[in-house]
Order: sequence, then C-alpha cells, then structure tokens
Amino acid sequence: MVAERLARAGVCVRVFEERLGWEKPCGGGLTPKAMRRYPFLLEAAIGARRIDEAEFIAPRGETVRLRLRRPLAVCSRSVLNRKLLERAQQSGAKVVADRIVRFERSNQGWALTGRERDYTADYLVLAAGARSRMRAALGPDFAPKDFMLTFGYLVPGAEEVLRLKFFEGFEGYAWAFPRADHLSVGICAKVGEERMAELQTRLHEFMERLGYPQRGAEVFAHLLPAPSASAWSSQRIAGKGWALVGDAAGFVDPLTGEGIYYAMRSGELLGECLLEGAPASYPERAWQEFGSELAHGARLANLYYHSDMLGKTLSTRMIQICRRSERFRDLLQDLVDGTQPYSRLVGRLYRELGGALVEVGARSLTRLLSGHGPDQRHRGMGPDAGHRGRGSLGTLAPQ
Repeated sequence: MVAERLARAGVCVRVFEERLGWEKPCGGGLTPKAMRRYPFLLEAAIGARRIDEAEFIAPRGETVRLRLRRPLAVCSRSVLNRKLLERAQQSGAKVVADRIVRFERSNQGWALTGRERDYTADYLVLAAGARSRMRAALGPDFAPKDFMLTFGYLVPGAEEVLRLKFFEGFEGYAWAFPRADHLSVGICAKVGEERMAELQTRLHEFMERLGYPQRGAEVFAHLLPAPSASAWSSQRIAGKGWALVGDAAGFVDPLTGEGIYYAMRSGELLGECLLEGAPASYPERAWQEFGSELAHGARLANLYYHSDMLGKTLSTRMIQICRRSERFRDLLQDLVDGTQPYSRLVGRLYRELGGALVEVGARSLTRLLSGHGPDQRHRGMGPDAGHRGRGSLGTLAPQ
C-alpha cells in the first residue's frame, strides 16, 4: 500500500518480498469495514468463503447465532498478497524477490543487505511483522506479554458458519473460520497465559465437541501482535528516515485479531504523509484515526476476559442476553461489522443492558399475563436456527 501510493506519484520505490504471494495459515478475513474502504478487495474475494452467519459459544456451552447484516469473506492470503503486489507493480513500484537480512544507516540514507545482493535507500519502511528481529534496530521491541500465541489445524472440509468459543478466566478464544476448501480451526491466548499443552487440550475438546477431525489436518502455530495497554504509551512507529506499518507497528485489533485493514490503512496513511513532505505527522495521524481505538481495545481486553457481569463471565452474560434481546444482538452485530468504537463501548454496554432487561422483562410479563407461559422465543437463536445458504459473492459489495 505504501509503494502503490508513492509509485503512483512518481516516486522510485522497491518492495522486497522473498516469497511472492505467500500463504498464511490463520488469517484472510475481510471485514465489511475493509471491503467498504477498499472495494478492489472484492477481486481478492473471488473464490473466497462467504460468511453469513457467526456463532458465539459461552464457556459453559450456551450459544447464540447471528445472521450477519453484512457478510464477511475469508480469502486465500496468497491470492490477497498477489493482488496487493500486482497493484503496487502496476503503479510503477519494483517488486524484488529478495529478503533483506540487515540494514544500517549510511551517508546516503540506508545500506540494505539482502540474500541476493546489497541495496541502498533514502527511506525505510519495515512491514516484516511484529516478530521481525529488525524491528528492535529501530525502536523498543515488543515484550512477550504483547503477543498472542496461536495454535491450530487446517482441517479438510467445508463449513458455512464462523464459530468463536470463549473460556472462563482465559484471555483468548478458540475459532473455526471457513475458508475456500478447508477450515482454519485454532486457539489463541496471551503469551504466558497457558502452556502450549494446555492450549492444545482446550482446542482438542472444542474440535471434538463440534466434530472437526484432527486426522489429515495440517498443524500451524504463530505469534500475533497484541500490544498491552502499557505498550501503547511507549510505542515508537517512526523516526528519522524510517517508519513501521501493519503488524510491525502493532496495528492489530486486540479483541478480534483483525490486522489486514490496519496494515493496509497504515500503509496508505504513511504514503500520504511522505508525499506531503510531512513524515513526522504519520504517528499522530495513525493514532487519531485508529491507534487510540486499538489502545482502548487493549484496556477492554482484560476487562472482557476476566470480569463478571451479574455473577457470570462477561462473555457468558453477553451471549445469554443476546439470545433474548434484539438490542444486544445489534451491539454484537456492530462489533463484528467494525462500526462500534471501543472508546464508547462500555457506555453503550450499560445502556443496552438496562434496555435489554426492560425488553426481556416486558416480553415475559406480557406472555405471562396472556397465559402463554415463559418466553421461549430465544430458542430460535440456537445452533440450528437461521438460514444456511451462502448466496452470491456479489452481495459482498460495500453497502
């Protein structure tokens, strides 16, 4: 995205990518927010799995299923990555199939050491992910607590529903994401939260309950950036002649794990700042547009995973109330859609909780007075509720 923006304006840009169009085991989710801002992502979504329904599973098994207002798409990362590289090339950037292993300042700017040869540059953009050793050469590195450990399987088969499972006293979740010709089934947790063996046990129980086989599945493990609230105060994403974008800058939603949108948008913002001759404005612009929201999300993550509501875990209560309340289902829809700011989430949560209790109480009282007994309509939100058809990818277009 940086290269495309700069090259389109006539700047000489090189993109170093050793593996052209590489695949990634977990990831590939295109949210409505991303597709609205970047309609060309619909081309990358061709052949992707369209997701119309999401099921949320509480620690003790209660479930709620949502028919999404706007569908998600889970695409192949190799397809998406090739698409982004092609757009950069078509704009005039040169894509170099080499891996930069070291860099240092020189009189001309930067001296880069690749596996194939050496290069020079005036400005350096590091987009090599949060785990890159080169990140520490530019600023404070992430601490172990600023990562999520993931473990999972690429399971053969087809599925229509995206599923998320939460646990008691556990900062993380298990997932089943349908992809074009298989499922990504995994679990994530803050580094240090549990040992890998305990993560595997949780995931295997989740897979067994839902009937996802381990036989024939490909195993994966990965570290994802998830900066803590304290890390945001010491983050340094730019300096003289350099900047970080995407995962390298820690731009990942701490609650959902979404990273594609923030990677693309941070690259676009940096390109604009460079063309305006104001690279020093990039950190503030990124903070104002989405950084402060991600920092709010980091503070909320601990609250969400470790707090109680009315004597039960927050995830349990939200799922229970969503089964009975249209207001709470709307809140959950907005979180999935990416339209609910974290900075205003707590206030809305308490407002909707009060409204939901009135809504549920009034409905139950009405049914009792009419002689119909307790309200049973929430049963329609169970695992078998809802329409399972996928429809056409044409309706993935921005709405």
